[in-house]
Amino acid sequence: MSSPRKRLLLGFAWANLALIIVATSVWLSKPAAPPLIQGVLLQNSRALDDFILLDHNGQAFINKHLQGAWHIVSYGFTHCPDVCPTTLSTLAQVASKLAAEGREPLNVLFYSVDHRRDTATELASYMPFFNESFLGLTHLDDSSNPHLPFEQGLGIFAQLSPDDSAASANDSAAYQVSHGISLLLLNPQGQLQAIFKPGENQLGVKVFDPDTLYRDYLKIRFYYDTPVVASATP
Repeated sequence: MSSPRKRLLLGFAWANLALIIVATSVWLSKPAAPPLIQGVLLQNSRALDDFILLDHNGQAFINKHLQGAWHIVSYGFTHCPDVCPTTLSTLAQVASKLAAEGREPLNVLFYSVDHRRDTATELASYMPFFNESFLGLTHLDDSSNPHLPFEQGLGIFAQLSPDDSAASANDSAAYQVSHGISLLLLNPQGQLQAIFKPGENQLGVKVFDPDTLYRDYLKIRFYYDTPVVASATP
């Protein structure tokens, strides 16, 4: 039979072992540090109030259509000469790379901040230039402004101002559109999860780099344990 001293030492050993096991389990279960991205990752995602938009197929687009999948929202207007088509082209490159690697399709939404010119028909002609799967969104004139919760919830900024150029002097419908430059990542609950910011090229122009955007997108997907393919790693 063991002596009292040996039994006491054995008890201490088992107690220490139990503490080590618990501490190790807690350490292993701790979430990884949030990934660093070129932009802002929201630890507390932002829900969107109920909105009603119109997609480029002429169908109503509401909150429930964001459920169950990740989406990237780009915004601008179809008459944009540079930033908007360049950004959509970059997203098309990222989508092609993901598809080539057998990953889940990239769900891209392009929201027009110029709804009077960018009708559903106009967007239906515009979007296929970049990717057949990209969906254009606009809205109709409505005194209740059901589109505003979408814009406000995502922090979309745009401003329309008169075009005073000589060529437009006789055109009362002529105006210029200015807007912010960012890409908005929505999680499968339809909530804002991250904001991607552009970098600058050698000319000082703000642009999105496809490789950076690709890596940041996958970082977030894996951080939230939503596998893009069963055995893929970013």
